[in-house]
Amino acid sequence: MHFYRRWQPVAAISFDLDDTLYDNGPAIVRAEQWMLSHLRSEYLATAMLDKPRWLDLKRAVLMARPELRHDVSLARQQTIRAAMVEGGMADQQASREAEQVFAAFLAERSKIEVSESTHQLLTRLAERYPLVVITNGNLDLVQAGLDRYFTLVCKAGAGARMKPAPDMFEQTRSALKLPAERILHVGDHPETDVLGARLHGFRAAWLNERQQPWQQLQLLPDVELTALEELAELLL
Repeated sequence: MHFYRRWQPVAAISFDLDDTLYDNGPAIVRAEQWMLSHLRSEYLATAMLDKPRWLDLKRAVLMARPELRHDVSLARQQTIRAAMVEGGMADQQASREAEQVFAAFLAERSKIEVSESTHQLLTRLAERYPLVVITNGNLDLVQAGLDRYFTLVCKAGAGARMKPAPDMFEQTRSALKLPAERILHVGDHPETDVLGARLHGFRAAWLNERQQPWQQLQLLPDVELTALEELAELLL
């Protein structure tokens, strides 16, 4: 643990999810493999869909609708729909099928592994602080077994822009009825988490398990952690 600023007690904690509370990479890789396999095997319209074509369609969807860059769920659903329409499926049917495929993808994507030590830490923290999620992702917290720890879940999309934009930080501050400086945001990403928190008045705890150089930071956090479990020493 390394401090960049004089530590002051906080009254609430917000958490990033992906690569902060669990390793997100394996779940995303597995879910995307499942999705492409499912689309190829279950629909004639997408029988020839491969990863390069999927990425081309995704880029085209985001170019046509830039606002979807702030909504990973709707962006994926619209890309699935675009693949089906390109393959000859009627628009209305493609919309219905894309919604169903996305729901199944989300279930696969939410099969993440959370360590017992993380569950224990969140249990202890939740007994003393309001805990909030601020995420750019779309994990189903109920399926992942994480919902019971959090009083508020803020996800990008539906009008809320991704971190480091202020939207979800302001939503959190308003819901908790606390000054921003009394809220500690914990996350792994130098820009979306550290910069986002600091720009909007939150305290920032940078989870730097990969030992990234601090020089890449645009603004320094209050504290740098090498393991999530160090929060117990800091806050309990």
